[in-house]
Amino acid sequence: MTIKEKLVILSDSAKYDASCSSSGSNRKNDSGTGNAAYSGICHSFTSDGRCVSLLKILMTNSCIFDCKYCINRKSNNVQRAIFTPVEICEITMNFYKRN
Repeated sequence: MTIKEKLVILSDSAKYDASCSSSGSNRKNDSGTGNAAYSGICHSFTSDGRCVSLLKILMTNSCIFDCKYCINRKSNNVQRAIFTPVEICEITMNFYKRN
């Protein structure tokens, strides 16, 4: 599985987290750079009103527990993925370099 495929799966799973669940933006850019609607990007605001883009992903959505309320529970039929720490660093640095 490629890093991009993992990013799509694990950013989709992260949207169920209580904080920063959706950016509300649909601004797209065909080149991918500056694309606010891409997987894993959400927005937060600083105390002085500036918008900050955040990378929001899970390291994995593979879980050994079966909590009925959780989308990532082991009995749920969702596609599973796991990032290595190196992959997360690569993704983060690539986003950072592209600002």
